[in-house]
Amino acid sequence: MKNETPEPTVARDPRIVLTGGGTGGHVYPALAVAVALRKLQPGVELLYIGGDRIEKYVVPQAGLPFRSISVHGIAGRKVPLLQRLRALFEIAIGLPLIQSIRIIREFHPDAVLGTGGYVSGPVLLAARVLRIPAAALDGNRVPGHTSRLVARLVDVMAVAHPEMVAFFKGRVRKGTRVEATGLPIRDAVVKTSRDESATALRLDPWRQTLVVLGGSLGSDRINKAVTGAVRGLAEVAELHGLQVIHVTGERYAAQAREGRWNTLRYRSLGYAGPEAFALADLIVSRAGASSVAEITARGLAAVLIPWADASTGEQMMNAEPVERAGGAVLIPDAELTPQRLYEVLRELLIDRERLQKMANASKGLGKPEAAAQVAKLVLNLRKKSRRGF
Repeated sequence: MKNETPEPTVARDPRIVLTGGGTGGHVYPALAVAVALRKLQPGVELLYIGGDRIEKYVVPQAGLPFRSISVHGIAGRKVPLLQRLRALFEIAIGLPLIQSIRIIREFHPDAVLGTGGYVSGPVLLAARVLRIPAAALDGNRVPGHTSRLVARLVDVMAVAHPEMVAFFKGRVRKGTRVEATGLPIRDAVVKTSRDESATALRLDPWRQTLVVLGGSLGSDRINKAVTGAVRGLAEVAELHGLQVIHVTGERYAAQAREGRWNTLRYRSLGYAGPEAFALADLIVSRAGASSVAEITARGLAAVLIPWADASTGEQMMNAEPVERAGGAVLIPDAELTPQRLYEVLRELLIDRERLQKMANASKGLGKPEAAAQVAKLVLNLRKKSRRGF
């Protein structure tokens, strides 16, 4: 009898759903993982499920297919009452979950990754209902509300900080892995050169440069303080030649302009990509988990201004370790004034030796390989997939 050789099994490219939204701190790590997934599996098929905030614009610009569900935040002191009521009503009738189940059924993924924000909740719950392997990522030192809730829904919980491993091990299902990976960051943050950044922003690569970021949504408080501080810096003889990139946030893009005071060159932009990091000798920033991860991965001296209205106070917790390591000066939100900011910036910008020491300390905390680690965890979930539901 003639032996028959079985036909080789054709490996199918994986399909992965990414979800996360509300702020750049949830969206950019997901996009970083998307890049890493495509490097590890060039044929991977990706779908991003988000809400109607920053992800609605940023994700399609990054070249990822995007679907939206109806979901709105309910925590935080500044969430309007009507928004809370609307969100609670939608949750009560199961609208976000129903929408998530429908989208996931249509896409047939092998795994789902949630990177935080309210949109992650119903998507990861839908994955659980449909028995699709899932992972969640939390980047804060104080876990967000959604992360605490979804920890029991997923097969892998990835955390940015080692001290969070013990926290989540007591909150996950039996058999769920908890891994300290660091927080994924955009490749361009660490790979863009200073010359490339200067060309993109039409600035001088040789000049000392101050970069100001108010978070993905912008900060009116920081914008006003910076405007006052910059006028003061223009009068400091030792800082003649300084250039300032002030990223106001899209909400304040109408305020964007360019100007000069003495020899100080000032440019404000509604939005600037990761190239802004490459030109910074000193950066002023909120202390969202993603911002801190990018600052330390690049190895930048920083002035961190934690947002006082962060829902669990996590921005202060994110900033304190960088300050303790010597990589940042911390200004509490309530103490931020143009004069206070001017005094801190003047002292740091004049002392170039101190800036270099701060940059070295900052880089010692960075984890630029985090995106690849999370991508590998997600691809490993494919082994548990029962696609065909």
